Amino acid sequence: MKEVLLTLNLEVGVKGSMVMTRDGVLVHSEMGPPLNGDLVSAVASSTVKDINSALKAAGSDEFTRFIFNSSFGKMIFQDTGDAYLVVVLDKSINLDFTLLSITSAARKIKMLTA
Repeated sequence: MKEVLLTLNLEVGVKGSMVMTRDGVLVHSEMGPPLNGDLVSAVASSTVKDINSALKAAGSDEFTRFIFNSSFGKMIFQDTGDAYLVVVLDKSINLDFTLLSITSAARKIKMLTA
């Protein structure tokens, strides 16, 4: 899993990545400076719980991909089956090619956790 995250972090605009369970528990993180891994994990955990609670209340299934934009950058939450891949990106990155790499990494993580 570490190798998948480190490879993903080499993509243009990727600042860091992590894998967390569906209930928001951190499994593995590869966050480099200037990111605070604990802070990113807390934001990601809270976001996953809140979004899935709102979707459940609306009668929908949990999300498969969620893109969160902020003034700092973007966070992509990608379903991997039993967990979520969370990727922090530069705010000016074009997502077209990066989403392909994120989807590929999510498939690899899914295979590792199956």
